[in-house]
Amino acid sequence: MNQPDTTGPEEWTVDQLAQRADVPVRTIREYQTMGLVPSPRKVGRIGLYGQSHLRRLQLIARLQDRGYSLAGIGDLLAAWRGGDALTDILGLEPDELVHVDEPGAPATLDQLTRLLPALVPARFEELLATGIVEACGPDRYCVASPSLLRLTIDALDAGVESNAVLELLGALRLSADTATDAVLAAIAGIPSRADQQAVERLVGRGRGLLAHGLGRLTLHRIGRRVGVTDDDTAAQITERLTTHSRSPRRRRQ
Repeated sequence: MNQPDTTGPEEWTVDQLAQRADVPVRTIREYQTMGLVPSPRKVGRIGLYGQSHLRRLQLIARLQDRGYSLAGIGDLLAAWRGGDALTDILGLEPDELVHVDEPGAPATLDQLTRLLPALVPARFEELLATGIVEACGPDRYCVASPSLLRLTIDALDAGVESNAVLELLGALRLSADTATDAVLAAIAGIPSRADQQAVERLVGRGRGLLAHGLGRLTLHRIGRRVGVTDDDTAAQITERLTTHSRSPRRRRQ
């Protein structure tokens, strides 16, 4: 039987990975079946798992703590379909590009320059003004939303003009501020006699539900605006979006 190569990066069997991640082996198998965790590297009949698998399991656990269902986590991971490119460029996993109040590794100006040459450094101050990237130390910049960073990269790669991208990010910032005001007002209205466990559940789980739900609602509204149906293919959705955007007479529905 072939033996695992121990000369490369640290790797583990599924049992060892389960022990490190503190999850049952059957959970790892289930996540693989659902496409949440990539398949291991095969050496003969042995499957070997590495740091990327461990980080993915830790990410899933964090998202579950915030109230995400496994289906919702699958949607988020699918949205990070360009994550490998981020890893190659930054040397970071997509889930490590996080806000300052969460664990992770911030980016440097040099890394952001390589990621966003159309905006950094020439229009870096405008990018900072959108709130998508924030200074969090000397030459350290935290990314409030890895998904929006990926969206920005993809939009620029697709030929969207820098002005339009910054306008989009600014609009999203305004929407986020409006939602923030409404959320804080709602929480301020909770009576002091309310059940404390229920309030803690709302605050803890509500963060994840709000993050996921607001994004899903935006996609739903875009679909309604341009006439996307559940049966549309990716090519049809693209055609509907581009046709609508290029129409000289665009009206809100």
